Amino acid sequence: MKRLGKTKSGVVSFAVEARRSGLARTVSRFRKDEDGSLLIFGLFCFVMMLLLAGAALDLMRFEERRTKLQNTVDRAVLAAADLNQTLDAKEVVKDYFLKAGLTPPDPSDIIVQSGTFNEWRTVTANVNEEMPTWFMNMMGIPKLMTPAAGQAEERIGQVEISLVLDVSGSMNSNSRLTNLKPAARDFIDTMFDSVEAGKLSMNIVTYSTQTSVGPTLAAYFNMSGEHTKSDCIEFNPSDYDTPAMRFTPGIAAQYQRNGHFDPFNTVAPPSLLNCPTEPERDIVAFSGDRNALKTYVSNLGATGNTSIDVGVKWGAALLDPSMGAVVDDYILNGRSPSEFSERPYGYGNREAIKVIVVMTDGTNTTEYMLKPGYRTGNSIIMGNTSYASNVAGGYSLWDATRNQYYIVARGIWRNEPWGDGTYRTCGTCSWQQDPGDSVPLTWQEVWDRMSINFVADRIISPAWGSTVRNQWRASGNTVVSRMSPTTTPVDKDDLTRNICTAAKTQGVTIFAIGFEAPTAGVNLLRQCASTPANYYDAAGTNISTAFSAIASSINKLRLTN
Repeated sequence: MKRLGKTKSGVVSFAVEARRSGLARTVSRFRKDEDGSLLIFGLFCFVMMLLLAGAALDLMRFEERRTKLQNTVDRAVLAAADLNQTLDAKEVVKDYFLKAGLTPPDPSDIIVQSGTFNEWRTVTANVNEEMPTWFMNMMGIPKLMTPAAGQAEERIGQVEISLVLDVSGSMNSNSRLTNLKPAARDFIDTMFDSVEAGKLSMNIVTYSTQTSVGPTLAAYFNMSGEHTKSDCIEFNPSDYDTPAMRFTPGIAAQYQRNGHFDPFNTVAPPSLLNCPTEPERDIVAFSGDRNALKTYVSNLGATGNTSIDVGVKWGAALLDPSMGAVVDDYILNGRSPSEFSERPYGYGNREAIKVIVVMTDGTNTTEYMLKPGYRTGNSIIMGNTSYASNVAGGYSLWDATRNQYYIVARGIWRNEPWGDGTYRTCGTCSWQQDPGDSVPLTWQEVWDRMSINFVADRIISPAWGSTVRNQWRASGNTVVSRMSPTTTPVDKDDLTRNICTAAKTQGVTIFAIGFEAPTAGVNLLRQCASTPANYYDAAGTNISTAFSAIASSINKLRLTN
């Protein structure tokens, strides 16, 4: 019994010990076995990778949608901001979205602003579309917002315009001047309506045989001082190689003032001066006053020959930065608004455009200049201020070879000038009376009293004959030198091409209008214009169409978006 109990007790003890030993081994094996943990971790990583790949796919969908929205917004606002867009700007934006298969923004999210005269327009659009997610939804992100916004602005930048108008005598034909005036006035209005206030300056240059600078603008240039009765400059050929003007003091920089004379008529006193003296023929420079510009155009008259080269030279000069000090002084004296303080802008300034609009109904013709010996100093003509200047008999002519005076009233040569106090009775022929107190007239006084042809026909011809008379006439070669339109040594067509090229090289845009012009004039203007598309043919009232097209083209030249 004792043995059995002892044995049984040992068996129990052995069994307990065996169980303890197996559990320890099982725990040890479980502790050392990694197969289960790697499987769980792998499953965890797979789920995470799936979610991340899904999120990436959602983000790719988001970016594709956002890009499509942004591109549509950009195109829509650009089209809506176009100043030539006649449709409602908000409807234009909505239409772009609909055609792209997108939901248009709410009207309250489309903001349109524009200038009083439609000289600028800004369009802003905002859109925020919801995009349901596929995989990010499992992470608690059921949708993504895809915002897009765009703004476009179109406006005219700083604009400088020189309007160069032909007012030669032929403009009186076929109602050309009559048709020009409303067309030019409408052009002025269109430009001021389409450019923001203070950003447009305009010059008007009228030309015929010459261009009158006018006393105000002429005061800034170093011009010769033979007289002060008119203000035209005789440019040298080299002056047409650049738009710039010379302001350096000294004789070398001096401009020759054109003589005050009449090369056209056979009358006294002169009635058709080479350099116009009417105020409405003076250059209008750096103006921001549309009403003053239109009034100037309304008062235009037409006389004289045609010098396109001179007109374009002045048009280009008034756009050149060399005139900056003149503009500053114009502002100081209240002739130009303070907004023009940086004008004329430098040629490289991207915020400004410079434009010349030149119009002619013809082609270059003769330009006249007094020869040096007939500009100043005592002349060979004696006269008396008590006699009317239109009476040739009040004068006598000095002939150095005879050492005598020709007495026009008597038709004789004698040693004393007409003015010794002797009278010849002729009833009412008071012009044959010796006026007394005869004095040598200066050449300035002669040309102020008589036309060149009057002197040639009424004084020179009786004394020296028709051959000398012809040399003295404006068409001769004694008193005046003539710049010819298309012949050497001075070719006005070449000078026109030179100044047009010089201006275009500096970035000036040139538009040209041939107003019922002949072939030669048309060809010259085509060469002057910046591009073939910048030349316009016009006839009759259609000149308004040409000016309108040019105004539209100018508005497209300089736009900021």
